[in-house]
Amino acid sequence: MPTMTQAGYTPPQKSAPTRANPPGKPKKPKKNRKQKKGIGAAGIVSLVIFLIAVLIGSCALFLYAQTAPYSDTFLPGTTVSGYALGGLTAQEGAAALAMLTDDAVDAWQYTLTWGDQTYTLDSAAISLSVDVTATLDPLWQIGRDGNMLTRYLAMLSLRGDGRAEKPVLTYDMDAVDAFLADMKADIDCGSVDATVAYVAGNSEPFRFTDEQAGRELETDAIRARIEASILNLSPETEALKPKEISPKVYRVELENATVLRARVIVPLSGSAAAQENAALAAVQFQGARIEPGESLSFNQTVGMRTEESGYTAAEEPAYGQNIVGVGGGICQVSTALYRLALLGGLEIAERSAAVYPVDYCEIGQEAAVSDQGLDLVLTNNTDAPLFLVVRVYAENDGQTMEWQLIGKENESRFSLVSEVETIDAPEEPVYVRDSEGRYATYADERIPVSEARPGYRATVSLVDENGETVRVVSEDTYDAMAQIVYVGVQQRN
Repeated sequence: MPTMTQAGYTPPQKSAPTRANPPGKPKKPKKNRKQKKGIGAAGIVSLVIFLIAVLIGSCALFLYAQTAPYSDTFLPGTTVSGYALGGLTAQEGAAALAMLTDDAVDAWQYTLTWGDQTYTLDSAAISLSVDVTATLDPLWQIGRDGNMLTRYLAMLSLRGDGRAEKPVLTYDMDAVDAFLADMKADIDCGSVDATVAYVAGNSEPFRFTDEQAGRELETDAIRARIEASILNLSPETEALKPKEISPKVYRVELENATVLRARVIVPLSGSAAAQENAALAAVQFQGARIEPGESLSFNQTVGMRTEESGYTAAEEPAYGQNIVGVGGGICQVSTALYRLALLGGLEIAERSAAVYPVDYCEIGQEAAVSDQGLDLVLTNNTDAPLFLVVRVYAENDGQTMEWQLIGKENESRFSLVSEVETIDAPEEPVYVRDSEGRYATYADERIPVSEARPGYRATVSLVDENGETVRVVSEDTYDAMAQIVYVGVQQRN
């Protein structure tokens, strides 16, 4: 029917025909243009999380599968002395270590030989053993800390380089040192120098002994080699080679240094008593030996000149007069020794000139001695021993002394030359009051007891065989002496 409106009649409008859906076919919804662009951001995030979870789970399963078999064992790639420990428990590893080392420890020894001597150091002597804990703990701890990934990474590192250990050994180096010290004491010996000795009364007065080389074992290097052998559990045998110690003195040197170096032959002078005193003092030096650098003292060698020692009273010069004293005459012995030392090129450490020249040698060549202080001391300034050979023999109704200095050959044959300048004697005598009445009793008596004597200045030089002066030995002055006259002190009645 037509529709009426207030304005009037409005004709009916045709509507577009509609297509009915075929029966049984649902109506297709219109496609949303936005869904064609893919799933939303939330879906992507969820998918990523899911994939990560799957990956983590897979990794965890992989890591578990790789590490679980070794959770209670050594990791693969760990070895001790070349033996693989991977997959072994701690107890099995300890048993394997014992199997590897027990026999080697028991069999270890270090043998040293020298000549027909053998010295052996074995494992029992040094308490040698394997420290199982110190050996296996570093290998057992690999991969024990951290999570499965850390453990797996440790396994990967072992696949590349592996981890090898040697057994940790315990041993007593003090025992090694004691062993070496005992062996060194057995082997070491000092060198022996050749010797020479004077044998009195023998047709060959000098007796020689041969030198002997010494030996010394240096143990520091041996100690280091023993310790290396212990650490390697490797038995060793070593031939010892001690160092040779050369002697300082050889027989051939002593034989070459036992020749006549100087000789002095002098007749003894004075009374029979003076000559006997001199002979007694001289024989004290027979066979005397002076080592290099040592000194010889006349007074120490002869000792005190007393009657108990066999000396008698005899005249001797003193202060321009001859006086009587026990042991008088022995200054000619010290003089002979002094001249011998000078001719032998020795050093004179102490010497005194006489107050006035003596008649048994040239002026300036004497050596005065006294057991009250004056001494003659000579020093061996050579590098070989020196010997004194002395003999006193009868000749021409008197006695003669022969002195020989035996030692290293002298560089030259020497002689002594005295150059003397005379000093005039005083013209006026010296008067002495004789209060004891030895020479003069009365005041009007004038008894001369000595003559006036001139003085001298003497220079003694050592001259070689070519006449050249080697050195000036001494310069001595002997004062001129006036005549001595004793005057008595009593008045005549």
